[in-house]
Amino acid sequence: MERETPVLADDSKLYRLKWEWEKEKTGYSDLLSFGTADMDYRTPEPVLKALDDVIAAGHLGYPMVKEEFYQAIRNHYMEYGWDINAISSVAQHIGIYPAAWNAIDAFTSPGDKITILTPVHFCFRRMIVLNDRIPIECPLIYSNGRYSIDYHALDACLGSGSRMLWLCNPHNPIGCAWKKDELTEIAQLAEKHGTIILTDDVYSGLLFPGAEYTPIASLSKEISYRTITLCSTSKCYNTTGLKHAYAIIENPEMFKTYSESLDRQDLGYGMNIMGMAAVIAAYGECDEWLHSLMEEISRKHRFVTDFINENIPALSVTESNASYFAWIDMRSLGMNAKEIAYRLETEEHMVFENGADLGKGGAGFIRMNLATSDMNIERGMERLKAFSGRHLR
Repeated sequence: MERETPVLADDSKLYRLKWEWEKEKTGYSDLLSFGTADMDYRTPEPVLKALDDVIAAGHLGYPMVKEEFYQAIRNHYMEYGWDINAISSVAQHIGIYPAAWNAIDAFTSPGDKITILTPVHFCFRRMIVLNDRIPIECPLIYSNGRYSIDYHALDACLGSGSRMLWLCNPHNPIGCAWKKDELTEIAQLAEKHGTIILTDDVYSGLLFPGAEYTPIASLSKEISYRTITLCSTSKCYNTTGLKHAYAIIENPEMFKTYSESLDRQDLGYGMNIMGMAAVIAAYGECDEWLHSLMEEISRKHRFVTDFINENIPALSVTESNASYFAWIDMRSLGMNAKEIAYRLETEEHMVFENGADLGKGGAGFIRMNLATSDMNIERGMERLKAFSGRHLR
């Protein structure tokens, strides 16, 4: 069978938040959008066929959950050394962040502290604050173009009475899949302080060649029994519009408590028929597509890194081994951190995620989405070069 390779979608047929909405909002027809975490690639053909098959059956009513769905998830995690009983530990949801909300609802109370490693996606802090919990930011250590975890600071954060530790693995925005020994130290601190672990692993399939992903719950039964793992096909297979995710909770008591939280919103009955079909197809038939995709993303990351090193050496790109992001250090421009993304938009007609919104340690950085065409990236680099040339002191 010929290996399926990723191809860019025909954007003449699309109406997306990432592109069309941003162009309408800004009024810039030449806008380059590197912000929203969507891919410009077509969703892999086996997933599209699976969705077509659902439509062809002619009935979109409440579906039963096929055993095939649970088996697909079990097989998927066995690839990472984690053997779960999916039937008794997987709860479906309508998205990663809604699933995180139910974990916060089920296992913390208003006024509780929740620790996050920053910089991290702005939704982490926003959800904690809007749900009357207290965010405790534990900044990552940035040195020589790479990030590491400050375990002493994390020990202090968890020791301050933090009820939950909300991880991101691989970590958005820096594009780092945490290593097994790093996760082991995190897990030991969580055990020491009796902290529940909530981990957003939605980027776990987006690994550069040679990189590895370790689910923190796979480290031991003891760790798994204090962990809620969230995942979805959304980021890895470009299915964000399906609004489907799942939580893995091996602790039976925690699973029961989480399910009760879902029941309070009537979220436990008749889940997303398209989302389940996507999971089965993605995990069963799209490994080669995903490997090809990440070879492309890794190449694009090298291009951006090399271009900046050669043409804008005052800036730098953080080392990465996962995701489709380039995390770019713009601090040498000496610009107000909150203005960087705005000025890139108004002066160069480019949209990026502004690191200033992503918590401690994010100011002065921008996140660039590389899951787009080579032409867009090349044009983006030329515009970034011009922008930096005007503003470097």
